[in-house]
Amino acid sequence: MTDRRLNIGFLIDDLDNYFSAQACKGAELAAKALDANLFIFPGHYLGMTDSKYEGMEFEYQYNTVFELESIKSADILYVLMGTIGSRAPMELQYEFLSKLPKVPVVTLFSAYDGYPSVMFDNRSGFRKAILHLINKHGTKKLGFVSGPPTNRDAVERLETFRATMEEAGLEVPDSAVVYGNFTENSDAVVEELLNNNKDLEGIVFANDNMAVGGYRAIRKAGLTPGRDIKCVSYDDDFFAVSMDPPLSTVEASSAELTYRAVLNARNYINKTHLDATEVETHLVQRNSCGCEELDVDEMSSRLGIDLMAAGDKSFIESVKNYLFGIFADDAPMIRIKDALTGFFNAFTDFAHGEGDVTRSAVEESFSAILKTDILLYTTPERFFNVLQTMQARSEEIVMVDERKLIVNNMFSNFYRQMSFAGVSMTRSVSTRMERVSRLVNKQTGDIFLMSGEEETPYEHLISGLTTVGFRRSFLYLFQGNNKNCGDDNWKCPKTMLLKAVSDERGDRKLSENQQLIRTQSMFTNEHVIPDRRLTMTVFPLFVGEDLYGMLVNELDSNDFGSVSPVAYQLSVTMKSMIMIEEQNKVKKNLQESLEQFMRDNSMLDEMSKSDELTGLYNRRGFLDYTQKAISDPANKGEKALICYADMDNLKMVNDKFGHDDGDFSLREIASILKDTFRSTDIVGRLGGDEFVAFAITGVDHYEETIKARIDSITKKHNEKAGKPYPIEMSTGVYEFVCSPEIDIYEILDLADEKLYAEKNEKKARRGTYR
Repeated sequence: MTDRRLNIGFLIDDLDNYFSAQACKGAELAAKALDANLFIFPGHYLGMTDSKYEGMEFEYQYNTVFELESIKSADILYVLMGTIGSRAPMELQYEFLSKLPKVPVVTLFSAYDGYPSVMFDNRSGFRKAILHLINKHGTKKLGFVSGPPTNRDAVERLETFRATMEEAGLEVPDSAVVYGNFTENSDAVVEELLNNNKDLEGIVFANDNMAVGGYRAIRKAGLTPGRDIKCVSYDDDFFAVSMDPPLSTVEASSAELTYRAVLNARNYINKTHLDATEVETHLVQRNSCGCEELDVDEMSSRLGIDLMAAGDKSFIESVKNYLFGIFADDAPMIRIKDALTGFFNAFTDFAHGEGDVTRSAVEESFSAILKTDILLYTTPERFFNVLQTMQARSEEIVMVDERKLIVNNMFSNFYRQMSFAGVSMTRSVSTRMERVSRLVNKQTGDIFLMSGEEETPYEHLISGLTTVGFRRSFLYLFQGNNKNCGDDNWKCPKTMLLKAVSDERGDRKLSENQQLIRTQSMFTNEHVIPDRRLTMTVFPLFVGEDLYGMLVNELDSNDFGSVSPVAYQLSVTMKSMIMIEEQNKVKKNLQESLEQFMRDNSMLDEMSKSDELTGLYNRRGFLDYTQKAISDPANKGEKALICYADMDNLKMVNDKFGHDDGDFSLREIASILKDTFRSTDIVGRLGGDEFVAFAITGVDHYEETIKARIDSITKKHNEKAGKPYPIEMSTGVYEFVCSPEIDIYEILDLADEKLYAEKNEKKARRGTYR
C-alpha cells in the first residue's frame, strides 16, 4: 500500500448541495496533503428525494454512480451517510452500506454500528444556540422542528433540545415538537406547531432547510421571524446569511470534518483509528434570534481579540484559524496570512500610538489583504465579524476623541472596500458560469450543423471543457440500449466504451480498438493515469429512463459547480444525437423537433447571446434574431440574403504567429463584416472561424455587390493592420425571399455550399486554402 498512491473513494449526495460541495473541498485538501487520488461519486438520496428534485421523475438515475464497478478501485471509501441516508429508513441505510466493496468504509455525519465514523458534536453548538435564546433573549416557550425520527442526527438534536430545556428548568410538552423531513417543505408542520402552541415565543429548527419553510409559515400566521417568533437553526448553509432576517444557526463545517477524516485514511486502512470522532460546532449569531448586532464581547473572547488592548498580538493566530480553519498553507494561503499579519500588526501599533505607523500605512496594509484571494478561503461575514470586533476593542485603546474619529473613519473605509471586493467576486463567479453556458450552448448548436456527418463527433461533445476549469474529461458510453427503470433491476455493465478524451493534448475520439474499458478501471486505465495525484468526479448522462453513460472529469473543487450544467446539457445533446442517428427524418422536421426538445429540456435556456471574443451575436443570438426577422409579417416578400463567411488561414496564423494573433484576426473578420453590413443587419459568429450575416436587401442579384464590398473593406483593414499575413475570408451568399415558411437551417446549408464552392476555387487557383 505504501508503494503506490492511495485511491480514495468519496460518496456524496449532490455536488450542487453547498454543504456537500464544502465537504468535497475538505476531502480534496486532505487528499492533496496525502498525495492521494480522490474519486468523487455524487449520487443523490436514498428513499425520499430532496425538495428541489421532487418534481424530477427520474432523479433515481443519479444513484447509478453508487453502483459503478469503479468504486472497487478505491482503497478506502468515505460515505456522507448523514446526508445520503437522511430521509431513508435505517434498514435501507444499512443495506446500502452492506453492498459497498469490501474495503475500509468510513461513515461521515452519522454513526453506524460496525463502521468507523466522523460526526459533528451536535450537542455543544446546539446547546449554546438554545441557551442563547433562553438567557440572552428571555425566550422561554420554545418549539422544536425535528428531522425524521429515523435519522440519527435528528434524534440527537431533539435529545439536546429536551436536555437543554430541562437544564433551564423549562418544560417541553408533546405539542411543542413536530417532525419535518430536513427539506424546506416544512410549512405544514410549522403551521401545526404554531396552531397548537398559541403562546409560542421561539422555534428551534433541526436544520436550515426547514427554517426556510418555517419562515413562510410564520409569516402566513401574521407573525414576523426574529421579532414575534425568535428562530435558531443548525448547519449554517450558504443561504442562511441571506434569509430575511439572517438566520442565527449553528456552524457545522463539513469541510473541516471531511479534512480530518480523510487525513486519517492510512490509519483507517491499517485499522489503527477505529474510534468515532466528533468535530466541534459553534453558534453563528445573526438577527433571527432577536439580536440586532454582532455580540462583539463573545466574539472578542472567542478569538482572543481582548488581548489587543494590552498590545498583545497573540490573537492573530486565533483569528487566522477562525477565518481559514482547515486550509493548508499553500502559496496563496501563505500570501493571505502574511498580508493579514501585516495589517493586524500595523493596526495594533497604530491604535496604541507605538512606533511611527501612520494611517496610510494601516490602510495600505488592509488594501494588500484585498489584493489576495482571501474571499476564496473565507466568507465576507467572518471577515466583517473580525473587523467589527477589532473596531469595538479599539474604542477601549484609543483615548483621544480626535484619534477615535480617525479610527472609525478607517473602518468605514475598510467596510466600503470589502463591499467592492464582494461585488468583484460575484462578477467573477458570474463570468465563469456565463463561459460554461456559452460553451455548452455552442456545442449543442454545432451538433445540428454536424448532423450530416457519417461518424458521430463524440469528441466535439467535450471540446472546450479545458477552457472552463476541466483539466481533463472522459466520455464513457454504455453499449447497446441501456435503460434504468428505477425498479432496482439495473446492473452496472462490466465494460464501457471510452468514446472521447479532452486533455492538454486536445480533443480526440478514440479508435474502436481503444474504446473498450473495464468499468472498474474508469479512473485508472491507460488513458487516465498521469504521474501526479488526481481529483476526479463521475456524473451520469441520461434523459428519462435512457442511461447513456458517464462523464468523468478531472478538476479542482472550486470548479465543481460547473459539472452539473455541463453534464445536464451533454445528456440532452446525447439524446439529440441519438434521435438524429435513429430517425433519419427529413432535415427540416428533424431540426424543428430537436429544437423543441432542447427548449423543453435545456436547463440553460437564458444563456448570453453575445460572442465574448468579437462582440457579435453568438450562434444562438444570430439564429433567434434572424428567424424572427425572416418570419416577421412586416418583412414577408422582402428580398434578403445570408452571407456565410469562413476565415481562410486561421490555423496558419495560430501555428506560426500564436493564438493572440489568431484572436486578433478573428476580431478583424468581425470588424470587416460589421463595416460591410448596416447597423440594421444581423451579424454573428457561429463558432471557431465561421461567421454569418443576414440582411434585407430589397433588390435582386445583390451577391456580387456584397462580395465586392467585403473585398474592398478587407483590403483596407489589411493595410491598416500591417500584419505579415493576410486576413481574408471565403464567403457564400444565398439570396431568398422572406416568409414564415423559410427554414433558417436550410438557408444556412445553401449558403454553406456556396462558401465551400468558393474555397474549392481558391484551392484550385492557389493550390491551398492558405
